[in-house]
Amino acid sequence: MANSQGIFINKGVFFKFFILFSITVFLTLLVTPVIAIVANQNPTSVGIIKITQLIMSIVILIIPPFVLAYLCSDNTLQFLHLNKKINLMDVFFVFLFMLIVIPFVNLLSDLNHQLVLPKAMVGLETWMKNSEENATQLTVKLLNVHNIQGLIFNVFLISMIPAFGEELFFRGAIQGVMQQKLNIKVAIWITAIIFSTIHLQFYGFLPRMLLGAFFGYLLFWSENIWLPIAAHFTNNFIAILFYYFKNNGYKLPDIDSVGTGNTLWLGLASGSLAVFGFFWLKKRFQTGIVNL
Repeated sequence: MANSQGIFINKGVFFKFFILFSITVFLTLLVTPVIAIVANQNPTSVGIIKITQLIMSIVILIIPPFVLAYLCSDNTLQFLHLNKKINLMDVFFVFLFMLIVIPFVNLLSDLNHQLVLPKAMVGLETWMKNSEENATQLTVKLLNVHNIQGLIFNVFLISMIPAFGEELFFRGAIQGVMQQKLNIKVAIWITAIIFSTIHLQFYGFLPRMLLGAFFGYLLFWSENIWLPIAAHFTNNFIAILFYYFKNNGYKLPDIDSVGTGNTLWLGLASGSLAVFGFFWLKKRFQTGIVNL
């Protein structure tokens, strides 16, 4: 029996996108009845919601990129940029960058929340606000845990799986295929726009798009998808850890407001450091410098 790996390696970009889209739709239709059965047990249970999210994330985000890479390349891991070793010093600098930009991300989010659409688009604006509110309520519900077991599962469900799955799907698959036809920087930004749009949280569109672009540049500079995965993981992990301590009685400032209002100066300073850090990381990966 002939090896089926790479049978579509010479196909065009649009055909590869068709493959990715078809696999994703097929798996979504396949898993939807299972999700419905599980959710029907107790639709309001946080545990049930977490199980359904875990199933959806694995089936829809992680499996399709691997199938695409298998069918459209002769090296699955290389196609997805999973074949490189992790440099712990690189991971440390990415982690540090993600910490530094928190106030700036909050400032951008605050500006984004001030978006007002024309009166003719009031229906769209209402839908956007409802979508944002529903997503926020779900996030708060998922983050409300009070023991170590719940914290560990949240790190796995909300930080680890989305970081791995979304980076494989968007940066590994979509950006990877797109750059075969387009300029890499155009591919990065289009992918970032798709990444932010698909979350259906439009009042966080701007900061999420810029983070998506940063993840894309990390992959471009390093050719190692583990670095955008590490950055994505850090972004989610910080929020999980903060809400865990806050939900367990620790007096902490609102992490989502740091960099706005009375701490606007911190958001501006964070933005300046983010620009410096962006170009410093670019130089580090492109020239191999190691000194601060």
